[in-house]
Amino acid sequence: MKTKAILAFVIAGAMSFTACTKKVDPKIVADVNQFGTDWTALGEKATNWSNELTATTTQAKEFVAKQTERMNSITSPKEEAVKTQLAASIQTATDNATKLEGMQSEFNTFKATWDETTKQFGEWKDKVMKGEVNPEEATKGLADFQSKMAASQAQVEGWNAQYAEIKTANEQNMASAETVVNPAESTPKK
Repeated sequence: MKTKAILAFVIAGAMSFTACTKKVDPKIVADVNQFGTDWTALGEKATNWSNELTATTTQAKEFVAKQTERMNSITSPKEEAVKTQLAASIQTATDNATKLEGMQSEFNTFKATWDETTKQFGEWKDKVMKGEVNPEEATKGLADFQSKMAASQAQVEGWNAQYAEIKTANEQNMASAETVVNPAESTPKK
């Protein structure tokens, strides 16, 4: 009799455990996993862009310092034209560095939001994979995350376009400044 009672409890427990375990729609699982992959790839792209942005900003600032030193070393009134050209180049580089720093600041704000959304997605995904979110809510939640990714993608692409423009202008400015010859530098040494 005890054996039958124990067996009945075991069967009832197994049945209730099976009833509590929800089957997760394989399509939702695939969609959520694909989103996770795409989200991670976009995050890596944004981080790589930020690293390049930082390097270009540093390069622009170093250029300003070098050209300022070069300009300040010009003392001859005959070299005023060179000094004027260098001053214009320095101003352009300073403006570019300021724009790049502004983009970096925007990225830092973006990154904080990105990290928070990544955390939310991870927590939400765990619930979906455990079957704690019904299919309708999972579809709605995924659509919300996809909207956030679309907005983030647009932001990153906008920054890329703006950055490419500034970087090109900065490189042209630096090349142009290098062609400005200080007469004192071009005088052959005897």
